[in-house]
Amino acid sequence: MSLKYTEQNGNLLLAFNGGLTIFQAAERKPELLHILSQASRALSLDLSGVDEIDTAGIQLLLLLKREAERSGLQLEVAACSPAVLAAFDLLQLHSMFHAASADQAEEGA
Repeated sequence: MSLKYTEQNGNLLLAFNGGLTIFQAAERKPELLHILSQASRALSLDLSGVDEIDTAGIQLLLLLKREAERSGLQLEVAACSPAVLAAFDLLQLHSMFHAASADQAEEGA
């Protein structure tokens, strides 16, 4: 998984590419928590480049959400790949991350 982030006026945009599985989640967790600590207003996740996600990847996203809320930051998912949408639908998490369901994404396409 590659990770790019940009910051503008305290707002962070994290763009994920590649897999977000148990292997990448364990490897990237410290880096993501460090990046999160640099935000002062909001955190946006661009998950459109995630081609594979498992429950460890979902747990990492839930951790980011929890830590963002603890820090008083808003967290939003700006974009999702089909793999992420399918996982959110399966686990009924799309509303937690304010992401469209797979059905809604297909309707918009």
